[in-house]
This record gives sequence, structure tokens and C-alpha cells, in this order.
Amino acid sequence: MDRQRSVRRFCLLIVFIGMMILCQIVPLYSLEGRNRERSSVKIDSQILDEGRTISISLPEKYETSRQIYPVLYVLDAEGKTLFQNCVSTVSDLNTEAFVPQMIVVGIWNTNRNRDMIPVAIPHRPGSGGSEKFLDFIEDELMPYIKANYRASDYSILYGMSNSALFAVYALLEKPKTFKAFIASSPMIGHCPEYIREKAKAIVKRDDLENRFLYMIYGTEDSRRVTEYVPDFHDYMDTYAPENFIIKLEILQDEGHVPESSLARGLRYIFSR
Repeated sequence: MDRQRSVRRFCLLIVFIGMMILCQIVPLYSLEGRNRERSSVKIDSQILDEGRTISISLPEKYETSRQIYPVLYVLDAEGKTLFQNCVSTVSDLNTEAFVPQMIVVGIWNTNRNRDMIPVAIPHRPGSGGSEKFLDFIEDELMPYIKANYRASDYSILYGMSNSALFAVYALLEKPKTFKAFIASSPMIGHCPEYIREKAKAIVKRDDLENRFLYMIYGTEDSRRVTEYVPDFHDYMDTYAPENFIIKLEILQDEGHVPESSLARGLRYIFSR
């Protein structure tokens, strides 16, 4: 009987020690995974005269490879759930072999009206600073990513609502900054005349060659989307160079910024 008790106590001790070791290992492993998936840096921008927080997610096998990766730049990324959903979307599409692995870079807002709306409009106080924000992305953020990570020259810009308007503006202002642009519910109705004039100017140049613009919205979307995006699409589709690829997708019974926007946009771009 004493020998059985001793054996039982020894077994319980082994189980206890194993559980203690496991408790130490699992949190460290999980933390390492989270750090790989999402780390944040702050870039001191001389152009914007402020610090900007940037979230960065690296591909799963980044540390064990020498591969270079396309980069997806996500606007409005201060929301943890939104950025993580974008990372998960890329990962799921890669698992299904629809897209390659990517570095995902999220840009946090400080003054959304200022940065995302290219002209000053009365109902959006502080708007009209998109030019400087685009300069920040091109001249400060993208060089930082290229210098510190194995980033290829293939980059994609993804925006939603007002930041989708910025994505359209970025295409018309500096189309060579990104290879592809995904605009979910772009609020072109904030400044339709301005966007139309920018479109008239850009179609006369060859800067749009080999560029992609994918736009998407729902039939129940804002009037600033539904009443202006189709005309913009038709104009660009008619007058832009033939090797400029533009796609508009309208989802029945969906509202502002459809949940599947990024997945649909990435699948379309890489299917081409």
C-alpha cells in the first residue's frame, strides 16, 4: 500500500511539473506569434510634422526565408480588429493559393479628414491635406519599409469610405506609387468635380499603364458613393489606356464598405 501511494505521488508530481513547464512555454510561444503578426513602429514625419504609428505584419515564414514580398498598405489601420482582419484575409487567400504571401502595413490616423479628403469641404472640418499625406507615404513610409524589410516593388493600397476616396486620389495624382489600388465605397461625392478634373488630366498621360483600380460598394451604400462612382468608372474605362485595368463590383443588398471588399479586390488583381 505504501509503495502504491509513493508511485501515485511521484506520478502526480511529474504531471504537476509538466503543467508548470507548459504554462511557461505556451505564453512565450503565443507572444512570439503575436509579435510576428503585428508589431508597431512610430515614424517621425518631417513632411507631416508629426509622428505616425504604423502596424506591420510579416508572412509566417519570413524569418526563415530570403524571399521578397509584395506589400499591402492598409489605411484606417488604428482599429485592431480591422487590421487583423486584413492580415487574416491575406493569410486565408494565400492558403487557398489565390494570392502570394505579403507584408501588410497599416497606417494609423491622426487627422482623418485632413489626410483622406483631397480638397477642403465645409462638412468635413480640416479636410484638404491629401497631397502631403501622399508625399509622406511615397517619400517617408515606403522607403522605410524597403530599408527595413524584404519588400518588393509590387505594392497595393487599400482604403475604405473616405480613405477609399484617398486611394482614388492617389491613383490620379501619383499612379506609379502603387501597382494596384482597392477602393471600398469611395466617397467621390465629397468632391466629384475635383475628381473628374483629375481624371481628365491623367488619361492623357501614360502613367496609368499596367496599373489596377478595383472599386466595390453595395446597392444600399451612401449616395456619395452610388451616385458618383459609376460615372467615374465609365469615364476611366472609356478614356484611360487599354492596359489600365479598372473593375467596379456592386453587391446587391449590401451597404457601406462591404465586408468582403479586400478579399474580392485581391483575388481580382492577382487573377489578372
